[in-house]
Amino acid sequence: MKLKKITNSPRVLLGMFFTRLGHFVYSYASRLDKDAEAIFLNYGYADANLKLELRKEDAKNRYCIQLYNHIVASLPVELKGLDVLEVGSGRGGGASYVARYFNPGSITGLDLCRKAVTFCTEHYAIKGMSFVCGNALNLPFQNNSLDVVIGVESSHGYPKIKRFFSEVDRVLKPGGYFLLSDFRNKNSLDLLREQLRGSGLKTVKEEIITPNIIKALDLDSERRENLIKKLVPKVLHKPSMALAGVKGTAVYKSFVTGKKEYLVFVLQKPLLR
Repeated sequence: MKLKKITNSPRVLLGMFFTRLGHFVYSYASRLDKDAEAIFLNYGYADANLKLELRKEDAKNRYCIQLYNHIVASLPVELKGLDVLEVGSGRGGGASYVARYFNPGSITGLDLCRKAVTFCTEHYAIKGMSFVCGNALNLPFQNNSLDVVIGVESSHGYPKIKRFFSEVDRVLKPGGYFLLSDFRNKNSLDLLREQLRGSGLKTVKEEIITPNIIKALDLDSERRENLIKKLVPKVLHKPSMALAGVKGTAVYKSFVTGKKEYLVFVLQKPLLR
């Protein structure tokens, strides 16, 4: 009898491992983070020419917020009044920023981690914003129902990435947009582009922002390290700092050496097929 082949890719297996480790760390941190200090999980974005005005309560998360701002600013249309989905919304910081600063008609955050969804539901009270527990490979939304789908730093851990892209294509309205922000090994970039083309979505814009990611991590590493020491058990400090991209970790070094690149894609579902 043949055993079912789950995957033949070490990269996918490693991605799945870190995704599950991340879920465990986030779940544990959710129990301890009573003051909602860790609501962003991305690597951040820094640009010396960017002077983004933020409300006082958002200033501490400036670099993580600037990544969302850069992604949304890449859209050729305004988000105001549109129906938006964020896949892999984590602890809701990104969805909250988008809801408060860009005024979409609605924004739904979807995450596989139930405790993260519970935290978001209890913590945020913003009109038009909601959170659901669900799988990126089986999005619980009707066909042609969303104007914009956002995915920030989660797709690298999906075991069936082509299935995810297909699901995004399914739920987007004709003419709708997919904003993808994530990293890959440099030698996997052509594969990612091929997978995106295979989804049927048209690439409107592709941008490599690795230098901006490195700069943000340089500026934000001390805060990240302090939060980890405060919220995560000591035995998990090292892997947690790697997940957070703290300066000096293998993840950080992989960006500096060029082994990994960080990209932003703007893709559009064709009006007609």
